[in-house]
Amino acid sequence: MFVISKLVGALTEPVTILVLVMGLCWMLLRSRRFARAGRRLMGATLAVVLALAVFPVESVMMTALENRFPPPASMPERVDGIIVLGGGINPVISAARGRVALNSAASRLTALIPLARRYPEARLIFTGGSGALLSQEIKEATYVKDFYMEIGFDPDRIVFEDQSRNTHENAVLSKEIMAPNPGETWLLVTSAFHMPRAVGCFRAAGWPVVAYPVDYATTGRGEGGLSDLRFSVAAGLGGLRTVAHEMLGLVGYRLLGWTESVFPAP
Repeated sequence: MFVISKLVGALTEPVTILVLVMGLCWMLLRSRRFARAGRRLMGATLAVVLALAVFPVESVMMTALENRFPPPASMPERVDGIIVLGGGINPVISAARGRVALNSAASRLTALIPLARRYPEARLIFTGGSGALLSQEIKEATYVKDFYMEIGFDPDRIVFEDQSRNTHENAVLSKEIMAPNPGETWLLVTSAFHMPRAVGCFRAAGWPVVAYPVDYATTGRGEGGLSDLRFSVAAGLGGLRTVAHEMLGLVGYRLLGWTESVFPAP
């Protein structure tokens, strides 16, 4: 199932779909019988690409994902544990370069530091192995531990789960390791856009968590005014890549029974 999910994800990326559609247009245009259909399909495709280049569709959709689980209105007085999901480090580049390579989701990792100081008795776990089809032997948790050592945060306070390959396994394997008791309060730290799927997985695993979203990519006001218009195919298709991946993940996880609803809510 893991391999299939990776292949489906690769084939449903916006740029990949665009290339496939343009290839279909080319084949239709070479046929006398279907040339008219090819012209219509090409025109429709160009219209869609133009719309995505001008209107911030990806921002509107990303805002919906990020706003689904707002930060806690007030922090709990007591926290029994904190879970940090992987995704803030590129383990393959880290291994190749011999030093930790952070990416744009590094705030997943840095958010743990003030939380751990605020709740010194809380149990801490980082969960993240390798989500790659290849290089499964290179684990993100290894370099996350190095990262915390480099910045002076004691990694011995943290349990490192390094076998998970996706969010579903993050939840299942972390629960097996930490064995949370009923009624405990656990914070879940991950990117805001990823929080609905993540919370859904932990709920389905029988582990209620308190969402602590980080790594915001939008202002949260639902970009869509005249001031937000632009002309950038790269921004349109590039931004849509993350949104499409996450929404496909929400649907796929529900079909597999890994979450209890398509779009989990607080």
